Amino acid sequence: MQKLLILLFFLPVVALAQQDSVLSGPYKWQQPAVQKNKIASVVLLEGKVHDFEWMQWTANTITGTKEIKQSMAAGQEQMIIVKSGSIAVHFGDSSFLLTTNSVAVLMPGEKYSLKNVAAGPSDFYCMKYSRNSSGDIKKSTAGGSFVKIWEGIAFKPNTTGGGRRDFFERSTAIQKRFEIHVSTLKEGARSHAPHTHRAEEIVMVINGDTEMQIGEKFYSVNAGGFYFLGSNILHAIKTTGTTPSTYFAIQFE
Repeated sequence: MQKLLILLFFLPVVALAQQDSVLSGPYKWQQPAVQKNKIASVVLLEGKVHDFEWMQWTANTITGTKEIKQSMAAGQEQMIIVKSGSIAVHFGDSSFLLTTNSVAVLMPGEKYSLKNVAAGPSDFYCMKYSRNSSGDIKKSTAGGSFVKIWEGIAFKPNTTGGGRRDFFERSTAIQKRFEIHVSTLKEGARSHAPHTHRAEEIVMVINGDTEMQIGEKFYSVNAGGFYFLGSNILHAIKTTGTTPSTYFAIQFE
């Protein structure tokens, strides 16, 4: 009887842990088919994660010269990272030129537009997510939508032949902590010993060859691909090629 009571006590906890549907591991970029004056998309990752009721990562291509109007749902935020090319983004009274590796974060309900300004198609990643059902959307939208331009982010070298660029660490309308930096690792170097943290993380490779330990397994990803790391998952990354690797580290909770 005592064993049965213990089992019944732990069942809800196990069930809760099993609700997350996005698996930690490697994911690859998939090139969308070009559609003139439209945004073509391929879903790379989608499901429930620890802090988001729903999260989706897509690979996107925009071409032509038409301004494409968009709007955010009231319960969603969105992040755009330009993979290649240049994209003009406009929201409110502001317009920005998103060069390669630049970032835009759009708050719930935001009306915005995207326009390709490169000679050919521009590719970008898009992360959309909605709040956990137990969370609240801040009425202030935590300062509103914002952008970070790659050329404006200073590179800080370290003593091991690499360095990093710190994009931001802040709260948003949905997230209590959203942090992005870009690290460069010298060939053969490891970023740190295997470790865990509360925040979930996406590590997206810009260039170079990498290997990530996730739990007790090892996976490889090169330019364009990314790793998803769930909350408190043991992980560590290193460069495996003959040249340095550079990657986005995106933490959220």
